[in-house]
Amino acid sequence: MSAPLYLLRHGPTAASQKGAPLGRMNLPVSPEGAALWPKVKSELLALGIQRVLTSDLDRARQHALDLGIPALVLPLLAEQAFGEWDGVPWSEISDSEAFFADPVKQVPPGGESFVRCAERALLGLQGALAEDGPTLVLAHGGPLRAILAHFLGLSLERALDLAWQPFGLSALEVYSPNRAVLHFHNHPMGRG
Repeated sequence: MSAPLYLLRHGPTAASQKGAPLGRMNLPVSPEGAALWPKVKSELLALGIQRVLTSDLDRARQHALDLGIPALVLPLLAEQAFGEWDGVPWSEISDSEAFFADPVKQVPPGGESFVRCAERALLGLQGALAEDGPTLVLAHGGPLRAILAHFLGLSLERALDLAWQPFGLSALEVYSPNRAVLHFHNHPMGRG
């Protein structure tokens, strides 16, 4: 038996458009993202999604709750915490060499590693996937990459190689807690 699982990254924010990691900053989507949302919402609802799992951060949660279908807010789906680097453009971070040498295991000052982010995201997802039916996860680039890599059997190092644009949608058919088939990845929603 299988169930469709859709993974949607939240819309763009002003800080992310400047090349900054948002981490745990609780920002809304940009005005451009808000304007695009009604079309994204219509396209999502046409997929027959029966429930949504979302992060507790506003840039994901607000749109998830606006879908008008059962929603479960899971703080475990929040973005990787970049600590002191949250909201600072990468070009302005001077001591990031060690982090970029091993972005999976290194911990930004006051933040968390990608390994920890992946562990908690998968814990939250696995605990919430008991129900059948088309499910949407509306969250952030880090947790979504970890979830997709898990189902595809990719390492966390390779997970970071996956591009994921704002309002980019991926679709899986989940067959077991550790097995799924990818139908498409990073499809731009609201632009067609």
